Amino acid sequence: MSIHAEINAAAEAFKAELDAHPECRADLSAEAVLTAKPRRHAAFYLGRFPDIEHGEGRPGPVSPPQSPEQRLLNHLKGATGPLKMLNPISPLRGIGKGTGTLPASFGIRLNPELGFTPDGDRPLADVLKEGLPDPETSGIFPEMREDIEATKALAPPWVKLTLPDMQGPFNIAHMILGSEAFIAPITEPDEWKEFMRIVTEFFIASHRTLARWIGPERLCTDPSRFHRIAECSVNMVSREFYLEHVLEYDLRIVDYYGEVAVHPCSGPHVFHATLDNLPNVVYTEAGNMINQMTAGSIKVDEALTAIGGRPIMLGIGEELPAGNEEAVMRSLFKHAARNPCLTYGLTGLGWKKADEPAMRDLHRKMNDYYASVVEG
Repeated sequence: MSIHAEINAAAEAFKAELDAHPECRADLSAEAVLTAKPRRHAAFYLGRFPDIEHGEGRPGPVSPPQSPEQRLLNHLKGATGPLKMLNPISPLRGIGKGTGTLPASFGIRLNPELGFTPDGDRPLADVLKEGLPDPETSGIFPEMREDIEATKALAPPWVKLTLPDMQGPFNIAHMILGSEAFIAPITEPDEWKEFMRIVTEFFIASHRTLARWIGPERLCTDPSRFHRIAECSVNMVSREFYLEHVLEYDLRIVDYYGEVAVHPCSGPHVFHATLDNLPNVVYTEAGNMINQMTAGSIKVDEALTAIGGRPIMLGIGEELPAGNEEAVMRSLFKHAARNPCLTYGLTGLGWKKADEPAMRDLHRKMNDYYASVVEG
């Protein structure tokens, strides 16, 4: 069988699974959330951390380079994998290599042995000498263009493309400069401003380029994917540092987007600083994270109070204490009775691989509970 025939067969199998599992359709859930319509299916994620004793979470062998066609086939074959645990799937294909997608254009190596995470950093002065990277030819942009073109040429039209993980200006700065990103704003303010101007311009140029390559007929424009700023590294600085040294660049992104989705990475001060100071926030996140959070975590009730009656989508990401998973899930799902603009991604702290059957049982039970909540 030719690879093109394999792609067609994999796409047909993918479509059959999508049609058979409306309760696991994250895209249909997102459509309801965007229009503030109650939905019977939460399409929530329920997972666990890797079970190290069973060899999970360890780096695997590095795959040899593959053709764009093979990468597309691998995606289509793997896209229904979450159904094993009753977790959400969507007719979407992402591109890029995670958090390092844009930093790679600034000469940051992506380590294939660690899932292409950014590896190493560069001096501010060196980056300034090179100036603005080309958003069409630098880093991994040529590979992303190959994936876009292969998807448009070989996958059926219902397979949409999402933008890569573009992070945000300060996250990118941190991945490029390392700890210098926390020092340069104070010790080299003029150089910092020029550097952040370059990063912000590159962010915008990259978004514009990728959206053009994908085209409106294929582009997924869910704001949580399309207009996203990730603020993970802001958890490592104060609110005052953010307002003085970072906010103006986020505001430029909002001005370009028109509206913005924020990933505060759980930090309470990050949640409030962005919600209070960025206009047109249409999506943000909250949830109790227990494992080693630098700045603590923003509780769901506190976040909902801060949002008030504004039409802002809230992605709830919560770590579930061992032995108390169901009670916490019930308390979180009860919010859906009053607010249809909620999504859920939940991770059990005590579960291991052997607990997967029980996790599936709980997933089914909580699907039914969620439906009973929204249906009154």
